[in-house]
This record gives sequence, structure tokens and C-alpha cells, in this order.
Amino acid sequence: MQIEKQKTADGWLFYNPAVWQQVSDAYFDPRHWQQNRAVVGQAMGRGKTLFFRFEHREFVLRHYHRGGLVAKLSNDRYLYSSLQRSRVWKEFSLLMKLQTLKLPAPVPIAGRVKRKGLSFQADLILERISGAKDLAKLLSERRLPLDLWQKIAETIAQFHRAGVYHADLNLRNIMVDDQQQVWLIDFDNGRICRPRKKWQQANLARFYRSLEKEQAKPGYCHWLESDWQYFVACYQQAL
Repeated sequence: MQIEKQKTADGWLFYNPAVWQQVSDAYFDPRHWQQNRAVVGQAMGRGKTLFFRFEHREFVLRHYHRGGLVAKLSNDRYLYSSLQRSRVWKEFSLLMKLQTLKLPAPVPIAGRVKRKGLSFQADLILERISGAKDLAKLLSERRLPLDLWQKIAETIAQFHRAGVYHADLNLRNIMVDDQQQVWLIDFDNGRICRPRKKWQQANLARFYRSLEKEQAKPGYCHWLESDWQYFVACYQQAL
């Protein structure tokens, strides 16, 4: 599907015409939704993620933040070369392709690139996955049944068969909704490439490290090594 885009005084706006017919800078300003009493929640990660309601649907507004040592120099500014090379455009385009492939990923709604000199800031709006919790939250509450581990394995294998590389496959980027549908989110730096065992196994290794990391934190992460072995067996069968 075609992405609609429009030039602004200081950058670009672009959007999914199947959902919205127009977009403005105000849509990327949290104060706009706060003033309209549309905010329904928020979450903290590298930065604040805002959830808002508009036209009877719920959406996610995410501002791009840098991680690692480079964040100490600038936590939300990136070097600009072109719209098509910006991280927000790449993620938006990938999400549009995932919709075409009918993979369980968020529906992309709109994006913004806001330039200042040689750098830019970026924002992304997605449709919110209704009734979903991430795996970190679910595992803090209880041990998952094996049939859910199987669904998680089958979902990841589904993406891998399609050649979809997820750059950060951790517990907080795997969601389960109230219908037990599994979703993957946050495709920043993701891409579609030739299916190869090396990167697929690297994805699984990242997932496993996330489980270990969560278990080491205060509180309890309810999973056993046998759960992981079952997950791997289901993944290999589905792949």
C-alpha cells in the first residue's frame, strides 16, 4: 500500500491512507491529546510512550530516543540525510509490508521527521493492540501454560519464515492480547532479508537473554528451563 507524505516547513509528515485521510503536526504533540482529554495511558521505556483515543480507536504515540553511549551526547536527535534513510520511515515502511504479509504486528498510522540543521527528531503513531500485555508483565504474574509458549514459538517462526528480522526480540516486544493472539512490536532497525539460520538463532538468543535478565531482577519471573526447551522444540517444528 502507498504511503502518503507531505512536506512541512521543517521536515516531513507521512501516514497510512487506509486509516487516516490527513495528519498534522499537532497529532505528534502529547499536549494536543492532553488538552483534548484523549490520553488513556502511558508507558515508560527509553522515553515516555503515550496512549490516546481518537475517532473511537486507540493509538500509541512514540518519540524516538537513542540508546547506549551515544544517548549521552543527544538522546533524541539523529543525523539527517534523507526521509527514506530515517529510522522512522524505515520502521513505518516495514510495518506496512508486515500488514501486506498479514503478520501480527501493529498497524502503522503516521510518522514525522522534524529537522533542525543537520539533525532531526522523529515520532511514530501506531494503532494500539487492544487488551494486550507484554511477556515481562505476564511472566511476573504467573507461569505461562505450554500452549501459550507454543503460540509464541509459532508466531516468531512465522516472522522468520517471511524473512523478518527483529532487532530487539525481548520480553517487552512480545505481546499477548486477551484473545491469546501473540504479537511482535517495536520494529526499529528491523528489516526483511533472506531467511538464514544465523540471524534467526541470534533472535532466539536475544529472547533467551531477556528471560535471564528479567529473572535476575527483584521480583520473580515465572519460567523454567523446561518451558524454554518446549518453546525451542515448537519453534523448530513450526519453522
